[in-house]
Amino acid sequence: MKTDKLFLLGERAAAGRVRGIFALALAVLLSAPRAALAKSPGTTAFNFLKIGAGARQMAMANNAVATDGDVNSSAYNPAALANLSQQEVGFLHTEWLEDITYQYAAYAYPHARYGTFAVGLHRLSFGTIEGYDRNDVRTANPKASDLAVGFTYARSIGPDLSLGLTARHIREDLAVATAKAFAFDLGAIYRTPGEDWWSRFDYGLAVRNFGTKAKFIQESSPLPLQVDGGIAYRDWNDRIHASVEAHKPDDGDLYLSFGGEVSVRNAFHLRAGYRTGRDIGPGFTLGAGMEFLDENLSLDYAFVPFEEFGNVHRVGMVYRFGGAVAKSFKKGVKLMRTGRCAEAILEFDRVLQKDPRHALAARYMKYCAQKIQEVEEP
Repeated sequence: MKTDKLFLLGERAAAGRVRGIFALALAVLLSAPRAALAKSPGTTAFNFLKIGAGARQMAMANNAVATDGDVNSSAYNPAALANLSQQEVGFLHTEWLEDITYQYAAYAYPHARYGTFAVGLHRLSFGTIEGYDRNDVRTANPKASDLAVGFTYARSIGPDLSLGLTARHIREDLAVATAKAFAFDLGAIYRTPGEDWWSRFDYGLAVRNFGTKAKFIQESSPLPLQVDGGIAYRDWNDRIHASVEAHKPDDGDLYLSFGGEVSVRNAFHLRAGYRTGRDIGPGFTLGAGMEFLDENLSLDYAFVPFEEFGNVHRVGMVYRFGGAVAKSFKKGVKLMRTGRCAEAILEFDRVLQKDPRHALAARYMKYCAQKIQEVEEP
């Protein structure tokens, strides 16, 4: 009995320390002097990396730092992929402004023992650019595009903490000139354990796009380094999600974003978001999504108004596959996070019967058993 109480106190103390670390990091982010952190706007290269990925995330003002999501979440916080239970493929198409189009595609493979491996591709096309020489005579139209290919690794450190890393190669082509660079993203997500009201909060931190400078002809420019921190809340059996995030780009001022999602029968989703400090447009975003094929196929839409510049429409899909073991594990994780540990143990047991080497299922099953024991013993 005494040992169990000491274990519980130690667990709560550890959870408090981790929450304190995240709170301190957010405080530093929010209170950092602007002059000390910011470069002038327009001084960074490869700014298409700021666009984001995934219609679901974009509909919530690109809020995805503190929440477990889908394969597209690696563009915001690589740690978000650590708890995927099935393989996922994601696609996004965006009709941007002035005939500019943006595509994103990603694939994630979660391994029960070694963590999640993923690859993502960003491509921005500038449409038709009319070519003229110095005498204002028409020439062949130059081609311009941006491309980034990233490789992500994410892993859970116990049921509460996830870490992730993305390495990315970036390239820009404009007529006969080319610029290249390498970038890295680091991220962490902490999920508060327990069944109390505060256990519904998740905390996320991410540092994105730090790496080499991009050299274009004779000039070099830094990457669009950005630090993001956020808090997410989930309730009503994961049917309500809300989050608030702080973002500090290296070439601009700190801004906040707010996002929310309401799910109906886990089949239809309504989403909205708002971000401060936008130069163009009112700052709000809207979207919706639907689930098909036993929640294995998601179709999502996001709408972002830019006033006189027009509106941006984003359409995306995510397809999940992986078999009965992955489905049982996914269901067990959802039950565990909503405090239904007894039901979660049954799902993890089904996983271990079919795959005895499934390390995460064994770890989470032990965690749920400890939680049940804590409740039963006075």
